[in-house]
Amino acid sequence: MRKVLLVPALLMLVCLMHTPCFADDAIRFGVPPWPGVTVKTEVATQILEAMGYETVQLEVGPPVIYEGITTDDIDAYVAAWLPAQIDMYTPVLEAGGFEVAAVNLEDALIGIAVPTYVYEAGVTTMADLDAHADKFNHTILSIEVGSGMHTSTEALIANDVVGLGDWTQSSSTTPVMLSVVEDHIEAGDWVVFHAWKPHWMTIQIDMKFLEGVEGTENLVTESTVETLVSSDFNEQYPEAYAFLKNFVVTSEIQSLWIHNYGFEEIAPETVAHNWIAANLDTVEGWLQGVNTVSGEPAIDAVRAAYE
Repeated sequence: MRKVLLVPALLMLVCLMHTPCFADDAIRFGVPPWPGVTVKTEVATQILEAMGYETVQLEVGPPVIYEGITTDDIDAYVAAWLPAQIDMYTPVLEAGGFEVAAVNLEDALIGIAVPTYVYEAGVTTMADLDAHADKFNHTILSIEVGSGMHTSTEALIANDVVGLGDWTQSSSTTPVMLSVVEDHIEAGDWVVFHAWKPHWMTIQIDMKFLEGVEGTENLVTESTVETLVSSDFNEQYPEAYAFLKNFVVTSEIQSLWIHNYGFEEIAPETVAHNWIAANLDTVEGWLQGVNTVSGEPAIDAVRAAYE
């Protein structure tokens, strides 16, 4: 049985400081409120449930998750984004607070994008932007002030990197920014905007990422995402551990999950269930040599639950 709990940070900290608030026999996942992580965790927990485990999803932020995994109050976390979380990650890793079970996503990317027709017209790198500044109205569409991407773009402009010194950025929320991008594309305009993957934008929008050049490293960054487990997880849940070591996805798969949940507004439980049922061959690869709690082949239990 799975439980999804929206846990206020203060309550979670109380749980970590005193007696456990959740069942000792359930595998407790820390889940930040990000669409891709929500569905990824849901896929993992549904498979684990078919294997005979109980799971709990604790919807809390990364700082609480890193604290919880050191005290064994959180068992697993499938959203350790690096290098973005490196300041939280490194001291806990060095203290032996968790084990890295796997890199579950290798091709995450944060950067700048343009419509495909602009890319095909010759704007393929960050260094190409300023030669066409008038077509872009000297403007980069960006996400919220205070975000890492906004701050990095601000620094590029302030330091006149790749000729962007006379550019500005127009900031808004991600949904508003992407709505404006789609309006520009419908009109055939040239537009450049903050982008990342996995995200539903890579499915919904015909777009290309620009290649980074010297000086743009703080904005255009490749990322990986790791699955972390508590230091005694393998001993407590050996078959779950074997599954999580094999649980690897691509940006394309996770972008589809985000599109279905974040754009189409399909419940994450439904997104996960439908995807597992339609992709049992992929799931079989994750479950090679893995058994259920009762010792049967895990893939047989999953197929019985989803076919």
